[in-house]
This record gives sequence, C-alpha cells and structure tokens, in this order.
Amino acid sequence: MSQTQTTEPQPAGPLTLQYRSDGPDEAPVLILGPSLGTTWHMWDRQIPELVRQWRVVRFDLPGHGGAPAQPATSVAELTDRLLATLDELGVQRFGYAGCSIGGAIGTDLALRAPHRLASLALIASSPRFGTADEFRQRGVIVRTNGLDPMARTAPERWFTPGFAAAQPAIVEWAVQMVRTTDAASYVGACEALASFDVRADLGRVGVPTLVLVGSEDRVTGPAEARHLVAGIPDARLAVVPGASHLAPVEQPAAVTDLLVRHFSTSWHSVSDSSTGMAALAAPPVVPALAAPAAPAPAAHAVPPGAAVPAGPGDTAAPHAAALHAPGAVAHAPGAAAHAPGAALHGPGAVPPGAAPAGAVPPGAVPAGTVPVPVPAPGGAPHAAAAPGAAQAAAAHTAGPLVAEPAAAGRPDPYDAGMKVRREVLGDAHVDRAMAAADDFSGDFQELITRYAWGEVWTREGLDRRTRSAVTLTALVAGGHLDELAFHTRAALRNGLSPAEIKEVLLQTAVYCGVPAANSAFRVARRVILEETTPEA
Repeated sequence: MSQTQTTEPQPAGPLTLQYRSDGPDEAPVLILGPSLGTTWHMWDRQIPELVRQWRVVRFDLPGHGGAPAQPATSVAELTDRLLATLDELGVQRFGYAGCSIGGAIGTDLALRAPHRLASLALIASSPRFGTADEFRQRGVIVRTNGLDPMARTAPERWFTPGFAAAQPAIVEWAVQMVRTTDAASYVGACEALASFDVRADLGRVGVPTLVLVGSEDRVTGPAEARHLVAGIPDARLAVVPGASHLAPVEQPAAVTDLLVRHFSTSWHSVSDSSTGMAALAAPPVVPALAAPAAPAPAAHAVPPGAAVPAGPGDTAAPHAAALHAPGAVAHAPGAAAHAPGAALHGPGAVPPGAAPAGAVPPGAVPAGTVPVPVPAPGGAPHAAAAPGAAQAAAAHTAGPLVAEPAAAGRPDPYDAGMKVRREVLGDAHVDRAMAAADDFSGDFQELITRYAWGEVWTREGLDRRTRSAVTLTALVAGGHLDELAFHTRAALRNGLSPAEIKEVLLQTAVYCGVPAANSAFRVARRVILEETTPEA
C-alpha cells in the first residue's frame, strides 16, 4: 500500500459538502460523518489507525467548520449532497460511520443507496431523534438568541461530567466549535432532525451494521441504540462504558477499535475492486445481506489505543467496549485486541466472523459468561432472512401503498393537512386537539385538517412565514386571542423572528385598532418569552 496521502480541505459547491481526505488513494474508502454542531475534527483521533487500511473521507455539515452557509433542511438533502460529493471524487462504493445526525445520514444511505454502501456504523444515533417539537423549539431559540445558548450547554450534552472536569481544553474546543457555526445552517439541521423518522423502515436496511453508543449518553442513549438493533436485520450493538454523546472524542481508543473490527470483518463486497471506485452495480430490488468477509488476521492484535497519538483525554482508564447480541456472547478472531471486558453481541446466535468454540483467546471471555458455539462451515449462513423478511421484500417489490384518489379525481388532502398542521403547530398541540375530539367536535377537527391545513396551508403561492404573518393579522382583527397564542408559536417555528412579529402587530394597530393590538401584544409577548428563553 502506498504512502498515506492527505488532501487539503475542499470547499463545497451549492450541492456538495466540504470534505477532507486522508489515507492511500487506492485503499477502500471509509466515510466519517459528524454530529450536529461539530466539524470533521471530532474524528481526529481515529485517523492515525484508520488510514492504515482505508482512505478516510470526512465531511462538514453546511455552515459548520467554515463550510459555505447553504442550509439543508432534510436528512435526504444532506445525503444527496454527500453522494454528489463522492461522485465528484469518483468514489462509488464505501463504508460509512456517522455520529448523531451523521448516523441519520448513514441510515438514509442504507435505505436509498444500498448498492453503494459496503458496511455501516451508526454512532449515538436513533431512528427518530427526540420529538419534532424539541428540534423546532431549538431552532426558535437559535434564531432569536444565536448559537451562544447551544454552545454553553454543549459540554453537558456531549461529555460525561468527569471528562468535562478533567479536560477543560476539549470542553473549550467544543464550545468554540458550536459558537462559530452558521446559525441558519444549524437551524436547517435542526429542521432535518425534526422531520427524520425511519422507525417503520429499519427492516429494509440490508448492509452489515454496527450500532455504537456511549453508556452515559443522555441525548441518544442505549434505549435508542437498542431500537435500531431491534429493527435492523443482524445489526450488532456496542456499548462504550464511560462515554456520552461524542464517544469518538471521549473514548477514542475504544471507538477506534470497534470501528476497525467492524469494517475489517463486515465489508460487503460486490466487485473485484477494493477501492470502491468500480462502476456502479444496478441497485437490487430488495437489499440482501451477504455473509461478512473473513476478519483480517493480524491487523487487530494491537491493544486498543496503541496507535492513537497522545493527546487530551489519553490518560483515561483502559477502554472497555461491549458488542452485544440478545442471548449470545462471542468473540471475533483478534479478541486479544479488545479493550478489557469487551463482549461481542448481536441478534441471532453469533455475530459475523465469530470464532469456533474453543478458539477464543484466553481471557477474552468476561468472567461468568459462556462462549456460544458457532455453526460449523456449511451451516446456516449468517445472512439468513430475519422473520418477516419475505413480507418486507414483497412489500418493497410491490412499491408503496397509494391511497385511491377521491371520486372527483383529486387525492384526499387529509394526510397532507395533518403533516403540515403538525409541522406548524407542533405535535403536542395537535395531539391535545385530537385527543379532546369527541362525537361532537371530531368532524370539526377533520374539517380543519382537511381544508384549512390540507387545502390552503399546502398551497405554493405563499411561503409559511408569509402565511403566519397573514394569520396573525387576521386573528388580531377578529379578537381571537387564544388562537393568537398558538399561532404566535407557529410563527416562530415558521421562521418569523420576534422583531418581525412585533412589526406585524404594529401594522395591525393601524388597521385593526389600538385596543385589539394592545391585547395582541400582551399575548404575543408572553408566548415569545416562553419560546425563546434558553434553558438556564
């Protein structure tokens, strides 16, 4: 393999992402995706070890790390920009590891471009990140106050208290990284996370997948990780002790070891080329799992962290990492390279590439555990279809179900109306309204969902900011103060700033009357304070 090459950071175009490449040009390509508010530097301490085997390409989200401020408001759009970037690089097939929103991009890749993905690692990720309301609320706070509130609270979201106290330089690095992010791009990423929900689609992920999470992660913790493992066929779970949300920063050696073992043993090849730069194969109708490649023999016998350069945080205790499979504990060849106490788990009897019974190195099995025998060669392949796979395949082949158009030839606008209603007013408000509906008021809730939200709010003639301004004016004119309160919240979510709402209400004082505007200012001021005050 040739000498490691490093490219200078490459700026993004309108439809691509800023990136950096490290490692031999002819090596297989491994992509690393960042978390919201971070830059590609969150992976710095993984690079020395990873470039031994891979050409590593890291990218920045729009407006992060000095990248052009070209906000993307959906995970699919970020995925498309990444694929366009890789097309420009000539990279057709690759492995992918992503943290948080970077993990969401990885899941989207597995669902929409499985023919390009060789193996996948989802770190601190989830099939749905909290609630849409939480991320849209975060967007309101950033639009009003800038990124300082997010920067000040980043350390407690990203690191364990002990690490934050012991590593003040890394904490300051994290704060500055968020503070220097473009606010509009950060809000766009919040919108992307608000609308991301692939819970119903996890069964279609057909690439070898490792789900990795810090044991102390309070943002997307072990519960979310288990949801991913339960839904993705043959996914494996790795829990990193003593790590929070940014596990690659807080426990770099343990995370590096897990990534090296996963991508070394679970690279799903489709061509003779090892570089990932072969011509694209036609995407299969249904993504199919193939047996993982045999593990690389000697490359992983290095103790965790041995090749990771000294730096802040390297004085931590030895890193333990657990790879879990319900009801099974097994160890891959090279288990001597595992951190102390490491255990390997995954759905089914044994993880890919596990050693036969009796071949486990001494000390590899934690005390009190019993190795699970691996089927002899010629036994059932690891890629056997999970229960329900046939049904999922049939559903995928048949295509999505489409509601029959109404008799008049137009689709029913109810579903589109409910989607917009939730996006504008928030899930909590809509859930309360729908829960309160009964035989008397249910028809009215259906009517406003179908016609107000499905017919009018979905029209393309005005954007949502303008519709919110018009709605506020109409509510002031009619004296509908209760409705004004939740439409003030909606206006903030739709992108109106408090200053713009003030201008709308000043305009209503002229045309709707001072008394009406006076009452409106009281209501709007209360709501704006509630919605835009950062957490202490």
